[in-house]
Amino acid sequence: MSDKRQHFWLILIGILVVVISALHYLTPTMKWQYHLIYMQGYFIPILIGAFQFGIRGGLGTALAVSFIYFPHVMLQWGGLIETNMMRFLQIFLFNLIGYVTGVISQQRMQENERYQHAVGDLEKSLKKLKTQSKHLAEVEDRLRHADRLSVVGELTASLAHEIRNPLGAIRGATEILRDELPEEARRSEFFKILINETMRLSAVLENYLSFARNRKHYVEKSDLAAVINSVTQLLTHSAQKSGVRFKYRFPNYPISILIDPNQLRQVLINLLLNAVQAMSWGGEITISAEKTVPVNREEFGSVIAKAIPYLRLSIRDQGPGIPEAQKQKIFQPFYTTKPNGTGLGLAIVRRLVDQNHWQIEIHSETGKGTEVILIIPFRP
Repeated sequence: MSDKRQHFWLILIGILVVVISALHYLTPTMKWQYHLIYMQGYFIPILIGAFQFGIRGGLGTALAVSFIYFPHVMLQWGGLIETNMMRFLQIFLFNLIGYVTGVISQQRMQENERYQHAVGDLEKSLKKLKTQSKHLAEVEDRLRHADRLSVVGELTASLAHEIRNPLGAIRGATEILRDELPEEARRSEFFKILINETMRLSAVLENYLSFARNRKHYVEKSDLAAVINSVTQLLTHSAQKSGVRFKYRFPNYPISILIDPNQLRQVLINLLLNAVQAMSWGGEITISAEKTVPVNREEFGSVIAKAIPYLRLSIRDQGPGIPEAQKQKIFQPFYTTKPNGTGLGLAIVRRLVDQNHWQIEIHSETGKGTEVILIIPFRP
């Protein structure tokens, strides 16, 4: 019970006792009918005290009434036992009823308190069960996701040799053709680009193959701007056909980060390609990067006790945005809204992000474009 409620009931009990006692002392004894009513009126504050404060309230109010009423019996009624037996008995009943009612009320209050504790424990258990149920649902969703990934792995593994052989043949033919040309023609950038991109496609193929099996990735210190530029140069032709421009917002200082550059390129290619394809009417894709430090926030699945710097890489497009109903599905394998899409691009992004313990966030609003934020912790 709150302090305000306690004070209210105490004041009410005190007022009732004082008023009833005043009526006893001010009413002549010849009007004995009124005194009988007043005596019964004492039970009201006694019962209120018992119900609100238990034994202490019931018995304490009864004792207070007895001490106030006893002088009235002794002085105004003469105090003789044979003529005041009913009044002395009434005083005894005041205390008996105050005590018995207080005991019952206190037991009820204690029982209510136990019920409240039980309800609190049940609420905590229910909350815990909800959390566990949510966790189980997430685990089940991950298992379904893993099953789909295994299917993708089986499909890509069956095509691996068929894809590798043409790539190897293209690279070999390019090298032979380059060697047979005059020295000046050998220096052409087209040969270098063709060979490098064939090698990169082989690396991309390995990423597809690693989709269903864990593969060791080799990290090296890489310049972020160089990695991003290599990706945007590859997509420049597709972007120009759609009237899309790339806009860069990088800090003045260089950002070097210890990563697997091929895996980061694969993530960026899929994200940027999605952004370009979403902007068929043209527009601008803004790529921004900054090095920052988390402060009292949850990162990478656990609370960081000390400040750990991380890279925040943002890709913002001016496309139609992603409907709310699709946000939960975009990383699922084979899920696509494109007529000729395979539904593997963002699934690969999710797999590579999880493998490298990065974090990806999607912020999108229909009609206002989409922003994809990639969070990469700096390795010590």
